[in-house]
Amino acid sequence: MDSPTHRGNLRKACTEALNIRVSAVPLAPHFRFRSPVADFDDAESYRAMAREAGRIVTSFTVRQQFIDGDTVCSIIDWEMALPVAPTTSAEVLVVENGQITRGELIYDAQELRAAMAAAS
Repeated sequence: MDSPTHRGNLRKACTEALNIRVSAVPLAPHFRFRSPVADFDDAESYRAMAREAGRIVTSFTVRQQFIDGDTVCSIIDWEMALPVAPTTSAEVLVVENGQITRGELIYDAQELRAAMAAAS
Protein backbone atom coordinates (compact mmCIF):
# COMPACT_ATOMS: atom_id res chain seq x y z
CA MET A 1 0.00 0.00 0.00
CA ASP A 2 1.44 3.40 -0.96
CA SER A 3 -0.78 6.19 0.34
CA PRO A 4 0.14 9.49 2.02
CA THR A 5 -0.92 8.01 5.38
CA HIS A 6 1.18 4.89 4.83
CA ARG A 7 4.23 6.98 3.85
CA GLY A 8 3.67 9.23 6.89
CA ASN A 9 3.58 6.23 9.23
CA LEU A 10 6.76 4.84 7.67
CA ARG A 11 8.50 8.19 7.98
CA LYS A 12 7.45 8.53 11.65
CA ALA A 13 8.65 5.05 12.60
CA CYS A 14 11.96 5.52 10.83
CA THR A 15 12.54 9.02 12.19
CA GLU A 16 12.00 7.71 15.73
CA ALA A 17 14.48 4.91 15.05
CA LEU A 18 17.02 7.35 13.64
CA ASN A 19 16.67 9.68 16.60
CA ILE A 20 17.70 6.75 18.84
CA ARG A 21 14.50 6.96 20.91
CA VAL A 22 14.74 3.22 21.06
CA SER A 23 12.05 2.64 23.66
CA ALA A 24 9.47 4.30 21.36
CA VAL A 25 10.48 2.50 18.17
CA PRO A 26 8.13 -0.28 17.09
CA LEU A 27 10.68 -3.02 16.39
CA ALA A 28 9.43 -6.47 15.45
CA PRO A 29 10.56 -9.20 17.86
CA HIS A 30 12.41 -10.84 14.95
CA PHE A 31 14.10 -7.53 14.00
CA ARG A 32 17.52 -7.89 12.30
CA PHE A 33 20.16 -5.18 11.95
CA ARG A 34 23.40 -5.18 9.96
CA SER A 35 26.20 -2.61 9.95
CA PRO A 36 29.94 -2.47 9.31
CA VAL A 37 30.75 -2.79 13.04
CA ALA A 38 27.89 -4.83 14.54
CA ASP A 39 25.06 -7.18 13.64
CA PHE A 40 21.96 -7.94 15.74
CA ASP A 41 19.33 -10.63 15.32
CA ASP A 42 16.75 -9.42 17.84
CA ALA A 43 15.15 -6.17 18.95
CA GLU A 44 16.48 -6.14 22.53
CA SER A 45 20.13 -6.53 21.52
CA TYR A 46 19.72 -3.70 19.02
CA ARG A 47 18.08 -1.47 21.64
CA ALA A 48 20.96 -2.09 24.06
CA MET A 49 23.48 -1.09 21.39
CA ALA A 50 21.46 2.00 20.43
CA ARG A 51 21.37 3.16 24.06
CA GLU A 52 25.17 2.91 24.21
CA ALA A 53 25.61 4.61 20.83
CA GLY A 54 23.28 7.40 21.93
CA ARG A 55 25.79 8.33 24.64
CA ILE A 56 28.59 9.04 22.16
CA VAL A 57 26.69 10.48 19.18
CA THR A 58 27.00 14.26 19.49
CA SER A 59 25.28 15.36 16.29
CA PHE A 60 22.76 13.60 14.09
CA THR A 61 21.04 15.08 11.04
CA VAL A 62 18.77 13.29 8.59
CA ARG A 63 19.70 14.95 5.32
CA GLN A 64 17.18 13.13 3.11
CA GLN A 65 14.69 10.24 3.21
CA PHE A 66 13.42 8.15 0.33
CA ILE A 67 10.44 5.79 0.56
CA ASP A 68 9.82 2.86 -1.77
CA GLY A 69 6.92 0.68 -0.66
CA ASP A 70 7.77 -0.56 2.85
CA THR A 71 11.44 0.46 2.60
CA VAL A 72 12.82 3.77 3.86
CA CYS A 73 16.35 4.90 3.04
CA SER A 74 17.72 7.79 5.08
CA ILE A 75 20.92 9.71 4.31
CA ILE A 76 22.39 10.71 7.67
CA ASP A 77 25.24 12.99 8.76
CA TRP A 78 26.54 12.24 12.25
CA GLU A 79 29.38 13.03 14.60
CA MET A 80 30.64 11.15 17.62
CA ALA A 81 32.55 11.94 20.80
CA LEU A 82 35.44 9.90 19.41
CA PRO A 83 38.50 11.04 17.43
CA VAL A 84 36.84 10.41 14.05
CA ALA A 85 35.74 12.71 11.25
CA PRO A 86 32.03 13.45 10.74
CA THR A 87 30.38 10.50 8.96
CA THR A 88 27.73 10.27 6.26
CA SER A 89 25.78 7.03 6.09
CA ALA A 90 22.74 5.47 4.51
CA GLU A 91 20.30 3.56 6.67
CA VAL A 92 17.76 1.26 5.06
CA LEU A 93 14.79 0.25 7.22
CA VAL A 94 11.97 -2.11 6.26
CA VAL A 95 8.59 -1.63 7.94
CA GLU A 96 5.97 -4.39 7.91
CA ASN A 97 2.63 -4.16 9.72
CA GLY A 98 3.71 -1.01 11.55
CA GLN A 99 6.96 -2.52 12.91
CA ILE A 100 10.53 -2.17 11.70
CA THR A 101 11.66 -5.68 10.75
CA ARG A 102 15.07 -5.05 9.20
CA GLY A 103 17.73 -2.38 9.26
CA GLU A 104 21.05 -1.88 7.56
CA LEU A 105 23.49 0.95 8.18
CA ILE A 106 25.99 1.54 5.36
CA TYR A 107 29.11 3.67 5.80
CA ASP A 108 32.92 3.54 5.69
CA ALA A 109 33.77 2.28 9.19
CA GLN A 110 37.55 2.11 8.91
CA GLU A 111 38.19 5.21 11.03
CA LEU A 112 35.55 4.22 13.61
CA ARG A 113 37.00 0.70 13.97
CA ALA A 114 40.46 2.17 14.58
CA ALA A 115 39.13 4.59 17.22
CA MET A 116 37.19 1.81 18.96
CA ALA A 117 40.28 -0.44 18.97
CA ALA A 118 42.43 2.36 20.41
CA ALA A 119 39.86 2.98 23.16
CA SER A 120 39.85 -0.71 24.21
